[in-house]
This record gives sequence, structure tokens and C-alpha cells, in this order.
Amino acid sequence: MATWNLGLAQLRSNLFEKEANIRRVLETMAMASANQANYVLFPELYTTGYFLGDRVYDLAETVEEDTITRVREQARRLNTGAIVGFPERVGEKIYNSAAFIGRQGEILGTYRKSHLFDHEKEYFSAGEKIPVFDTPEGKFGIMITYDMEFPEMARVLAIKGAQIILILSSNMIPYQPYQHIYLRARAIENHVFVATANKVGLENDTLFFGESEIIHPTGTSLYKSLNNEDLAVVPITLNETTSSKGVLNYMENRRPDLYNREGL
Repeated sequence: MATWNLGLAQLRSNLFEKEANIRRVLETMAMASANQANYVLFPELYTTGYFLGDRVYDLAETVEEDTITRVREQARRLNTGAIVGFPERVGEKIYNSAAFIGRQGEILGTYRKSHLFDHEKEYFSAGEKIPVFDTPEGKFGIMITYDMEFPEMARVLAIKGAQIILILSSNMIPYQPYQHIYLRARAIENHVFVATANKVGLENDTLFFGESEIIHPTGTSLYKSLNNEDLAVVPITLNETTSSKGVLNYMENRRPDLYNREGL
């Protein structure tokens, strides 16, 4: 598919109120689908809220349980995929995860946050894989908030063929300048599209600032939300990742032999 449409769900979520948040996911998918979205990107830990503390052990689910099953059913009904943040239980471990659900309701895979921020280390295990998901629309990578601040993550995804990196975010004041810079840097230095859906609203004493955005591989902003709830549907043409390289072509001009000699 040459051009397809990505929905950015910049929403509030209700802390600990899983049922209300799941209903909001299903409603948002329906609205985005009505506006011709092929996929909808949701914020980090959207189904439960972010500051979970010890409640994470009660709220975490496997991908086979109710939350993801209901999203899969909605995706199948609408022919609209979704990337949803949730606390995932795997055996004795809990991960800060994103479920990537295809347009026919299939689970394309799960990404588990690799770089845990601050208090997250008390409750979550760090993910150990950096997958690329192959879809009819193109090759997708996924990151979650703090991951975007580590250039190695996006570079690994680009080396593995990702054309677009989707970032589920719960990014808070005062980190607006960081998000602004990192989104553009990750896009330009890897010749990929970068999109983030960030939360808005107050949770405990923390304000999530939104500013969800899609960045072209040249660093141009294709769409940027403000600081309130927003649902945008934006066309993406992934073959522009190739034409954007020009003479810069950072991927072709890398020196992995040099980096290896330096211990990187």
C-alpha cells in the first residue's frame, strides 16, 4: 500500500479505571476508522493509567485476556489496527508493553519497553528485544517514551528495515523540549517516519502535555497536536523513506568497522 492513514489518539486516561479506558479505546478506534484510519496509535499504559504503583500487579494482563481480546475484536469489525499500551503479565514478570494488533484483529506482536524511567524500575522488567513488524503497509518499529532518548534504539530498528517508528508516550511537563528534539533527530538520522501519541491531562500531581506529532524523514512535521485531547488521522507514504536519503544517506555511510574497533 503506497499511502495509508495513521490515527494519533492523544487522550486522557483514568488511573486504575481499566474498563472506562478500554471503552475509550474502542470508541476512538471507531471514530478513527470512520475517518479512514488504517491504524490507531495510543499512549503508553493507556488502558490503566501511568502511576500504577503496587496496583500494577492486579491490573496487568496477558495478551490473551480481556483487554487485548476486546481490542482485537474491534479491529476485526472495523478493519482498523491498533497499537495499545498496557501492563503485560508474562509468567512472574510485568512489562510496560505495547500490543500491535493488525487490521484483521491478529496480534502482530508485542513490544516491551527496553529503557525504564525512574520509578518504573520498581515494578516492571525491561524488555530484551527490539522487533520490527512486517505488515502489508510496510515495516514498523515501536518504542515507548523514554526509549526515544536512546539513539541506539532507533538505529537498530532502521538497520533492521523499519520505515516508521511508532512511539507510545506518557511524556510530562517539563520535557516538551526533549520530545520536540528527539522526534526530529530520530527521524532525520535514520531516514524514517517517527510518530508519537502522547497523553494529556493530570494524573496525581503530574501533567502530561500531549503535543503528539508525526515527523517526516526529512525532519518536517506532518502534524502536531496541541495540549488538549485530539484525534488526528494523517496520511503516510512510506516509500519516501528512500527518496529522503539524498547525498546524506547516513545508513550507507555508517562505519560499523570503526565503531566495533572502538568497542561499540
